[in-house]
Amino acid sequence: MLVVAGEASGDAHAARLLRALHARGNVRVRAVAGPQMRAAGVETVVPQEDLAVIGFSGIVAKLPLLFRTRDRLLEEFDRFRPDAVVLVDYPGFNLRLGPLLKRRGARIFYYIAPQVWAWHAERARAMAAWVDRLAVVFPFEEPLFRDAGVAATFVGHPLLDDLAAEVDEATFRAELGAAAGQRVVGLLPGSRRGELAAHAGILLDAARRLRQRHSEVLPVLALAPGLSEASLDPARLEHVKVVRGRTHAVQAYATCCAVASGTATLETALFGTPLAIVYRVGWINHLIARRVVKLSHIGLPNIVAGREVAPELLQHDLTAERLAATLGRWLADPAEAARARAGLATVRERLGGPGASAAAAALLWEMVA
Repeated sequence: MLVVAGEASGDAHAARLLRALHARGNVRVRAVAGPQMRAAGVETVVPQEDLAVIGFSGIVAKLPLLFRTRDRLLEEFDRFRPDAVVLVDYPGFNLRLGPLLKRRGARIFYYIAPQVWAWHAERARAMAAWVDRLAVVFPFEEPLFRDAGVAATFVGHPLLDDLAAEVDEATFRAELGAAAGQRVVGLLPGSRRGELAAHAGILLDAARRLRQRHSEVLPVLALAPGLSEASLDPARLEHVKVVRGRTHAVQAYATCCAVASGTATLETALFGTPLAIVYRVGWINHLIARRVVKLSHIGLPNIVAGREVAPELLQHDLTAERLAATLGRWLADPAEAARARAGLATVRERLGGPGASAAAAALLWEMVA
């Protein structure tokens, strides 16, 4: 099989799918692969890290690389002739690659549907011409795509398969050196360098304000693989713990979190931890997004719940003062925190139980049998 996953979250979801697939039989996989797929034993055609982009302008900057990658994958398909091509999320690239592969005779399995319900709904109809099977991870997506003529099946969300903190709470607090009574506030600025640059300063300034009002607060900045605090102002990191490889522990054990929009917001919601969803992009990306995005909310927990269960601080609304005030309500009032956790419970209820990776693997195995 040939697998194309272009971002860190897609790499994780694809790795889970491949492990479930290997449980069914021997499979040779070549891929656009990140660290988790490489750990699952795939043969790397292109490193996934090379393709990560932010926003519309980020795509423009990487167009030469994206075109070279597209051409290399088409050549790889012709040489490798896989039984199936598995496209995982990454719509800006995969929605263009898929039809080209289909014209070469590929059988296309799409996993983690492109969010056409947020932009360009007509693309769902276009996908019917080249997608053989589509495995969707949100329950409202199955009827949307089926109405557009796509063979779509809701398999559940793969985050529910193995979402767990890396260590227990006592170990985590010991690693932090947290004193009894200190409350962790999680700061998750995003998994890409551009997101770190856009968000970390504001999150750290908000943490400083919180410490001025709540002396027992211990801010913890969770850095994604490949990111470094070297680009951050050292003065802002005073009294802040920086951790790597403990993102899920931060999400699980924090009193509350500030989380950049993306998969991490859904993870935090599934842990039941009150969160503020934050995001800021350049003005060009913002103007384009305002024209094409059709949703009243951008945060996945809010989209899944069908209402706001996590406040969103976006663009000019994302300031250190506003963020500190939002997080401070949960620190100051246990009843407010309890209400937030009750709202987040809706997200888990709507996503169902574990087993998404196995269900998707079964669909894929059936398609190539």
